[in-house]
Amino acid sequence: MATYDTDRWYCARAYRKIAGVCAGFAGYYQQPRWLIRLLAVILLVMFPVAAILAYLVAALVLPNR
Repeated sequence: MATYDTDRWYCARAYRKIAGVCAGFAGYYQQPRWLIRLLAVILLVMFPVAAILAYLVAALVLPNR
């Protein structure tokens, strides 16, 4: 099991597929990265514009780790 840093949201650049947003959320909530990525894809299918905007804003605003 991986160790997680849970003090605040961040972009996990080491485990990124695109920008590391999902990996950072997975670290914060101590969940598997694949689960958070699956939820992101589901949200992308259900609410494409909102999901893309939220991901882009998070990628720009969240600090890198």
